[in-house]
Amino acid sequence: MRARSNDFQPDPDLEPGNRAELTDYAKSGYDRGHMAPAGDMRWDKDAMSESFFLSNMSPQVGVGMNRGIWKNLEEKVRGWAIERGELYIYTGPIYENGANKTIGQNRVAVPTHFYKIIFDPVRVEAIAFIMPNEPLRAKDLPKYIVSINEVETKTGLDFLSTIDKAVQKVVESKRQAEIWQ
Repeated sequence: MRARSNDFQPDPDLEPGNRAELTDYAKSGYDRGHMAPAGDMRWDKDAMSESFFLSNMSPQVGVGMNRGIWKNLEEKVRGWAIERGELYIYTGPIYENGANKTIGQNRVAVPTHFYKIIFDPVRVEAIAFIMPNEPLRAKDLPKYIVSINEVETKTGLDFLSTIDKAVQKVVESKRQAEIWQ
């Protein structure tokens, strides 16, 4: 297991002016919230380092969100991955009514919400979450469980599109809290 590298940096594959910079986050009041958590990248030095590219970050409220309920959810997902063996995780920002708020000179969009979908392809089960980008209580995690259909409606994305359509319809329509205890 590798230690967290904390080497936050602009994505070198993106041109300056078309990418987030460290100065965009400085004194913004937002954390650089990982979409693919650094804790999931401990298996490889390069993967760990690349998880700190700002293209893997989104402005996230710190206390109560990035350093609270979201961190707790990431830890739960790691536990589920160990327990279940194979999971697909989809995560990202949601911008209700467009990106109305930005930070920094490069106008990095501040999400109103974040989603995370965890799909078990062996058991053909899934759980999904949508959380507002604000301080939340960790004990309220179950309140943010939603169906995948709700995430699709809010993001315009189509998840699980490669599985059988009848199965997809059933899995995506359920709010499956009880199977993920």
